[in-house]
Amino acid sequence: MKVIDIKRGAIKVDHSLESIYHQYHKNVYNYIAFRINNHFDAEELASEVFVKAMLHWGKYDDNFPMEAWLIGIAKNTVTDYLRKTMRRQFVPLDNIISLVSPYQQPEEVAVLNEQSKELMSAMAKLRDKERQILSMKFATGLKHSEIGEILNISESHVGVTAHRAMDKLKKYMEANTI
Repeated sequence: MKVIDIKRGAIKVDHSLESIYHQYHKNVYNYIAFRINNHFDAEELASEVFVKAMLHWGKYDDNFPMEAWLIGIAKNTVTDYLRKTMRRQFVPLDNIISLVSPYQQPEEVAVLNEQSKELMSAMAKLRDKERQILSMKFATGLKHSEIGEILNISESHVGVTAHRAMDKLKKYMEANTI
C-alpha cells in the first residue's frame, strides 16, 4: 500500500495515512510526553513523527508492527530533541493535572499531584534505557517483543530491565516517603 506519492514537488496523501494518524497518535504523544517536559513540544514532536513516517514510508516493513515503527521514530525524535535542548525532563505536572477528572475532589487532585511529582523525581534517577523501556511499556502499552525490536535488544532483556527499573522506582518512592 502506497501512502504518499512525491512527484513534481507535490505530496499526495490518501486516507490511510489519516487513519494511521488517528489510530496511533495518542500512543506516540503519550510516549513523547512521558519523556520530555513540555506539552506543546510533545504535541509538535508527535506531529513531526508522522511527517517523518510519511516521508520514509518506503522504508516501512509490513512484517513489523506499525505502532512499534512509529514509536521507534518517536524515540529517535525525542533523542534529537533532548540533544538540542540539553534537558532531561519528563511529563510536566500541568499535563498530569489535565488528565484528572473535573469531578474529583481538590484533596484527591492534590494527592495525585504529589504522587506524580514523586514519580517523576524517581524516574529521573533511572538510567536512560530504563526510562525508555518504562515509557514504551506504560505510556504506549507496547509488548516486550516490540520494545526489544525498537531498541535492538532481546525480549527477555526488556523484561529484566523493566522489572529492575520498577524495583528501583519502588525503592526510590519508599525512601522518599520516609
